[in-house]
Formats: sequence, structure tokens, C-alpha cells
Amino acid sequence: MQLHYNILWIDNDLPEYEERGAITDLNGFLTNLGFEPNIVTLYDESELDAHLSKTKFDLIISDYQLDDTTGDKIIEHIRNKMIMTEILFYSAKTNFRDDEQVQNSLKLIDRISFHYGRDTLLERIEKLIELTLDKLLDLNATRGIITAATSELDVEMEELTLYLLSDKGKDELDAIVEHYCTDFLEKQSDDLKSKYKELGFEQTYKGFIAYRKWRMLRDLLKEYKKTKGHENIDSFLTGNKSYSDEVIDIRNKFAHAKSVKDNGKTVLKGQVEGDDFEFTSETCIEIRKKIIAHRKHFASIKNHFGI
Repeated sequence: MQLHYNILWIDNDLPEYEERGAITDLNGFLTNLGFEPNIVTLYDESELDAHLSKTKFDLIISDYQLDDTTGDKIIEHIRNKMIMTEILFYSAKTNFRDDEQVQNSLKLIDRISFHYGRDTLLERIEKLIELTLDKLLDLNATRGIITAATSELDVEMEELTLYLLSDKGKDELDAIVEHYCTDFLEKQSDDLKSKYKELGFEQTYKGFIAYRKWRMLRDLLKEYKKTKGHENIDSFLTGNKSYSDEVIDIRNKFAHAKSVKDNGKTVLKGQVEGDDFEFTSETCIEIRKKIIAHRKHFASIKNHFGI
């Protein structure tokens, strides 16, 4: 898991939960924690394998008594596939776990939980999600997740930029490299020009700093908009305007952060160019939300160009 939280929910009567807003509430709960929810609803347990083969789930929820099978057979099937995902079984029967057959079939199975009754099920699911996130929400682990996510956004930015440059001729690419050297790399301009001459534009471009890649992308889109303007371009440029502060600068700060105890709480502290900064669990939630928003901006503009 990175910024996604994947749930598989199995129940023949799932439409009842959907009508009561349980799926919507669960989506909102995960979004508020700074994750992008992906809740897969499965009405027919016979389709289980198709979903297990496509997605790595962080939590599996299932009614214990399904139309054609029971929870013990479900978990046996899942564990036989070497999938150790946390599983929550629930039932309207308050004593189903006291059944001797149920006890015998589940007594050696790890990472399973039970819930009795349906009225408080959503609350139990939320508590279990928080439990599965305990280690993940450790600030040092969070730093790794956010750093990985920002690196993925770099790749998105590269793909979009190279697409926009794909129809440029050599003279235009020469001018871009010359501009980069003059404005940003005066002390290393000869090295970069030599690399460009030897390896070509694409490999040279990938060595540019993230800030310059971002500025180049915005310049290219503004140029594109002059002749082929579209509201999608304007929307992206507006949403992407804060990318440097909310993604590039954050990654740079995380690289210089140290985990310390402050009044009994773990925080990440550091200093960049003489300015102190601090990250807490709460600020990291907001950072994850902003990264998810930027990822959606990139997905939308890439879809616009058919990339």
C-alpha cells in the first residue's frame, strides 16, 4: 500500500449496506485519513479469485454465512493462496463463533476478527482500519510512503513533458537545453551540454532537477494553450500551480528530517536553507491529501492527451 487503501467486501446482501450509505461513509473515513480508498464490492463469492488475482487488498470484510459457502471455507481458500490480509467476519447471529464447528475450523487461523450484529459494523470496520494503519502511520513509515509517491509524480511529469516535446525538432530541443544551462546550470553547463550531445535529449532531460522539470512542463502547456486552448489545460495549470510547494519542497524537507520526541510525541524536524520545519501525524495527513489531488490532476491531463 502507498496512498491507496484497498478493501474487498463480500456479502450477498451488500446492496442493503450501499443503500444505507455504508460504502460512502467508509470512503469518506479513508479520505479523511489521507488515503485514496478503493472499495471493491463482491455480491457473489464465486468471483473471489478474479479479484484476488488483480488487487493486493489491505483488508477483507465478509459476511460469515454466504449463500453458497461459509467464512471458514472463504478464509481457507484465501490462505491457501498465501494471502495473509487481515479479515473481518461479521454475522447477524450473536453466538455464531460459539459453534463448535466454527471454533475448530478457525482456531489455527491468524489475522481474523469477528463482529456480531450489523448496526455497529461500520464502526468496527473503521477501528480495524486504524489498527491496520498503526504501523503505516508511524511518521518514519509515512515519510517513506510520501517520498515514494512524490517520485511517482516525477515519472508522471516526465511522461507528459516528453509527450509534449515529441514533435519538436532538433533546433527547438537545442534551444531548450541552452536555456536550461544559461538560466539554471551556468557552473555545470559544459557538462550538461556534453551529456546532451552524447545521450540525446530524453536521457539528459531526466537528469534535470524536479523544479526545472516542473517549470518546463508548465511553459510547454502554456505554449500549447495559445494555439490549442482547452479548459482541461487551464484546469491543470491552476491545480498544478502549487506543485512546487506541496510536492517538490516537501520531498526535499523529508530528506533532511529527523525523527525526534517532542513533549512525548514523535515529530519530524529539520532545517532547509536556514529555515526550520516540523511535520506531525496531522500535517502528514494533509500532505497525503495534496499528493493525491496532484496525482488526479496528472491523470486528468494525461487522459486529455490520450497518454
